[in-house]
Amino acid sequence: MKKRVLAVLMSVAMTAALLAGCGTTATSETAATDTETKAKEKTEAAKEETTDTAAASDTYKVGMTFNLGNLTWAELTEEAKTYGASKGMEITVQNSNDDATTQVSQIENFIQSGMNAIIVAAVESNAVEDVCKKAQDAGIKVIAYTQVIENSDASYLVDAYNTGYACGERAAKWINENYPDQEIEWALEDLPKYPEIIDRANGIKEAIEKLAPKAKLVATQPAEVMADGQANAENFMQSNPDIKVICSIGSGGGAGANEGIKSYLTEDQYDSFGIFGIDATEQEILNIINGDPQKSSVSLGGGAVHGDCLIDMAYNFWQKIDQEAEQYMPITVIDSSNAQEYYDEHFAK
Repeated sequence: MKKRVLAVLMSVAMTAALLAGCGTTATSETAATDTETKAKEKTEAAKEETTDTAAASDTYKVGMTFNLGNLTWAELTEEAKTYGASKGMEITVQNSNDDATTQVSQIENFIQSGMNAIIVAAVESNAVEDVCKKAQDAGIKVIAYTQVIENSDASYLVDAYNTGYACGERAAKWINENYPDQEIEWALEDLPKYPEIIDRANGIKEAIEKLAPKAKLVATQPAEVMADGQANAENFMQSNPDIKVICSIGSGGGAGANEGIKSYLTEDQYDSFGIFGIDATEQEILNIINGDPQKSSVSLGGGAVHGDCLIDMAYNFWQKIDQEAEQYMPITVIDSSNAQEYYDEHFAK
């Protein structure tokens, strides 16, 4: 009997010990799991914090390839560098020198150097399509300026025809005010290698043809930089000394023509000659303010404004901010009535 009671007691004790052991193991495993979970959560949080910090400190690199012989574009790129730096961006500008092969090489170099975005003022849009596609395939955002590039992510463009029409309309108004009912001769400085510039030139010609029908176009020459515009104006006057008006598709032609014509006229003859440009650079606006032969220029916002807009577009890509893929420049005619105000707003230091 005693042996049976002892056996029962031992059995109960062993069962209790086993149950206690199981409870201890479960508790230990739960504690270990909780510790692991907390450690994992801490690690993930630390990773996220590190990633966020790295993203916030990264510099967004932007390459720009422009023909810096263009006064507006030179102003644009200087502003872009300053404005971009203020937004934590690193801006690198290359001068294409108006050479398509050079520009393709520059874009290739931008790709190799790990740019985040590339802004292209294409010398020839067809020439850069393949290399821009290569940039996109590398995850680089491509922003086209003034010309449409099919392989781009965003564009800042000119309403070319209406810009030209605004220039021609102001020229026609001046012709009608100064040579009413008279047949006069005029010349055009164009740049037909760019498709959108052809539209701009057509706008000028059609406005004058419609609004000043007695004005006769007698000479046309391409102009991109001031040296072109000055040489053209001198050649125009040698071959057609009765010319009274020169219209230009851009600032180089307009500002250059102003210098060329001044060498043919005395100061008291400046009012009898009209030069009408596009871009409204600082030099053009000073020409108007000073009473030079240049009578107006069409503002598309100005180089500095364009620089800011292009950098904003790149910044929006960086920060993943939604934006319109195609954006257009404003069109405003600047003449003696608003030149000083425009100068004070855009160029006064």
